[in-house]
Amino acid sequence: MSHACPENTGADPRTVIAPQRSWQLIAVLYENKHWSMALGRWRNDDDGLWKPALAQRWNGWDGSKGNPVSRGYSTWFVLPEETHDLYLQTRFIPDNLRDLVIETLNRPGSENPQDVGPGSRIVGA
Repeated sequence: MSHACPENTGADPRTVIAPQRSWQLIAVLYENKHWSMALGRWRNDDDGLWKPALAQRWNGWDGSKGNPVSRGYSTWFVLPEETHDLYLQTRFIPDNLRDLVIETLNRPGSENPQDVGPGSRIVGA
């Protein structure tokens, strides 16, 4: 397993892409031994629109899947929009990505996920 954080022996957050019908990973923003934080797109069940989201997960240890897990797949916990401001000026958002994260989180929901954030994953994040 190749992680950006060698102390993380659990699930590599860059490979956590479930549930695929509702989640698209844009970038892993923070990773340590215990947990990770990401920027992604989340399809809201209420209106079906894709919306930018911050998400977190426990990485687990020694090859485990961490938490949360659904149907045997590692997943992310999508943070409520009301909490986004709590994280924006913290070390959990890298300085070189902060403006992009803020811009992405301010985008409205869309039926097309590519309208919500960068068109692909952020390389090197």
